[in-house]
Amino acid sequence: MKIVVINASPKGKYSITLQSARYIQKHYPRVEFEVFHVGQRIKAIERDGELCNAIIEAVETSDCVLWCYPVYTFLVPYQLVKFISLIFERKKEAAFKGKYASQILTSKHFFDHTAYNYMHNICKDLGMKHLHGHCADMDDLTTEQGRQRLLSFAEELTRSIDDSVVVSRKYAPVKRDTQRYTPSHSLQETEKSKDYDIVLVTDCSDRDSNLGRMIETFRKALPNDLKIVNIGDFDFQGGCLGCFQCAFEGKCVYQDGFDDFHRDVIAKADCVIMAASIDRHWFNPVWKCYDDRQFYNGHRTSSMGKAIGYIISGPLRQEANLRQVLEARSQVGQLYLLGIVTDEYDSDQEITSLLINLAEKTIWALENKPQRPVNFLGVGGLKVFRDLIYIMRGLMQQDHKFYREHGFYDFPQKQVKRILLMQVVGLLMKSKKSRKKAGYYMKKVMLRQYDRIIDRY
Repeated sequence: MKIVVINASPKGKYSITLQSARYIQKHYPRVEFEVFHVGQRIKAIERDGELCNAIIEAVETSDCVLWCYPVYTFLVPYQLVKFISLIFERKKEAAFKGKYASQILTSKHFFDHTAYNYMHNICKDLGMKHLHGHCADMDDLTTEQGRQRLLSFAEELTRSIDDSVVVSRKYAPVKRDTQRYTPSHSLQETEKSKDYDIVLVTDCSDRDSNLGRMIETFRKALPNDLKIVNIGDFDFQGGCLGCFQCAFEGKCVYQDGFDDFHRDVIAKADCVIMAASIDRHWFNPVWKCYDDRQFYNGHRTSSMGKAIGYIISGPLRQEANLRQVLEARSQVGQLYLLGIVTDEYDSDQEITSLLINLAEKTIWALENKPQRPVNFLGVGGLKVFRDLIYIMRGLMQQDHKFYREHGFYDFPQKQVKRILLMQVVGLLMKSKKSRKKAGYYMKKVMLRQYDRIIDRY
């Protein structure tokens, strides 16, 4: 059996994720493993067609492709998104078609499921037979239970390949049948009577595309000047390296000035609108580079309370995983989500109306500062980061300072009074007689504090 390992970590052989593949290799000597450090060598692969062809040739002679990667900002690293883009650009999909595929990904379980779902979708696009993957904690390999789980995954993977198991499809094919959007010629440009710093971030270079026309409709309807930033024009030196050099001073090792640009232009804006076109379950790869490079700011939700909106061209209604990522980013960042407008609707008038509404809501949000409670996506995500930063506070000093100042360290053991009260209630409830009485009084007792608040305000 031959397994090709696509190592998407920018750390190459020093990747934590790769060590799981090495552990499997040690316990399965009958399996031939061939590793390609795609994440570390993505620039060389982009320049050198022969290097890319070597990977493709190895895939063609393999029984399975094992995608190995760390989770970066809700998804796979930029380097892997770029490699996938190259596969389709160079029309190399045939090498992957019919091959078995699986994944090993490591993280602290912060939205690893959305990264996993993205790669599952990519495997489907490549015509691969996706087998169940392995979502591990970064430290799993150091524990007995973690190692056993990894070997269980390896046993299931090799058995499935040996037995040529039939794989069912998890996702339906995406139909890209978006109609051309033509805005009404009667739409007049609104007088720019407001004075807010509103930035629209896009990679759109074609003003005559659906996205370009949607941006122009939004700009006309907005009673405020709109600063348009095209990240496609930014000269990125590369994607995030995961080196943690920024942990102390918030300064990226790259010298392309992205951290200063983002801090001064994007992070300081009163409101940010993202405008992008869907491309294979995500956007253009430059968007992933843009997202990953924001790690210069660590895990600090420094824009919380601000408004954000999306203008998207493409079949978002068919991309549930992508939609969840967009919503989760607003939740974890504690941003006010203005809405997501797409060009999927049946009429041009409906799209235009939604864009006008987005423009009006943008100004309303800036004037009224509305707030929303976070749901599970935000609460769960922040708790994962809370525990991570607290443990790693010696390294992530800026994150630790930010979390401490904003009261994010809301550990349950700090709620001493409530814990003691629940212990007393628990002791009382041990008695059957007490439980009968409690059933009668419990509802009234629980509502007392709410009654006092309602009566007071």
